[in-house]
Amino acid sequence: MKAFFTLLHKEATEIFRSKKLLILGIIFGFVAISSPIIAKIIPEIFKNIQTGGITFNIPEPTWRDAIDQLVKNTSQFGLIVIIFMFAGAVAEEKSKKTLEMLLTKPISRVSFVLSKFVSAKLYISGVFVLSAVVFYSYAVSLFSNFSLANYAWLILFLLVYLLTILAVTIFFSTISKSQIMAVGLAFFGSIIFTTIIGYIKAISDYSPAYIVANYKDLMLDGKFANFLPSFYTSIGIIIVLVVLSIIFFQKQEIER
Repeated sequence: MKAFFTLLHKEATEIFRSKKLLILGIIFGFVAISSPIIAKIIPEIFKNIQTGGITFNIPEPTWRDAIDQLVKNTSQFGLIVIIFMFAGAVAEEKSKKTLEMLLTKPISRVSFVLSKFVSAKLYISGVFVLSAVVFYSYAVSLFSNFSLANYAWLILFLLVYLLTILAVTIFFSTISKSQIMAVGLAFFGSIIFTTIIGYIKAISDYSPAYIVANYKDLMLDGKFANFLPSFYTSIGIIIVLVVLSIIFFQKQEIER
């Protein structure tokens, strides 16, 4: 256990020093601040456009439009930034051939993989929750109050969605020989888990991306129980992929 926390501290320090934390903060901060602004100004832009005498009747923006922008931007930017930032978590160390020196110390491969996932998870969770607080404060100031409880459920489900992408990324980073390969496979795997499954009607309710497609229902009626199948499936996928990452990594021969 001591070795795990030592590794966790090492990984957390490296993420901070490599400015990955700063990048996460910039991306999610941008999403939190820009989403209400975009929702506010787009109707005004259309109102000022005149095309051949055509008038655009755009309704006044509401907090619902801000939520639309938040979910869309989070699902798009979140997927991209997580894959590009963490696809090299294991693969890069293998390509640089630094693993042999690290693993000769009294450090298990289990602790190594877990430290990679947990450190990234902590940073992503912390930054995303903080950005969610910023978004809520800003959206309420621009529009009107909306259910904080429903919004909290939305943020929880979106966070699990992001952590599912992280687990997919760490898994492919573990089985890949290079960071480029890990990026490609992570994108492919994320598309399967977050998009393709959602189009299969029989299992669409269990898709990790169910929240992205149905968040409006949650915000309007607060019936979070409908989202639990997707939530539990996502947690299961995360656990399975982390375990598989450990199993595959234990069987790998580390090149010198």
